Amino acid sequence: MDCQTRLARCYEWRATVIDAFFDLADTSITVRSLIRQAWTTHRWDERPNRRP
Repeated sequence: MDCQTRLARCYEWRATVIDAFFDLADTSITVRSLIRQAWTTHRWDERPNRRP
């Protein structure tokens, strides 16, 4: 099953599972945002050339 299909349709009946999926999505968005912000504000010697 494709992940996008999983997120587009809700097959769960329990509210706790649904809330967990939303929390997971929020966490993913937040971590990605923090990584991008750190990329532009911090420098280090072994930093990859390509921006994430």
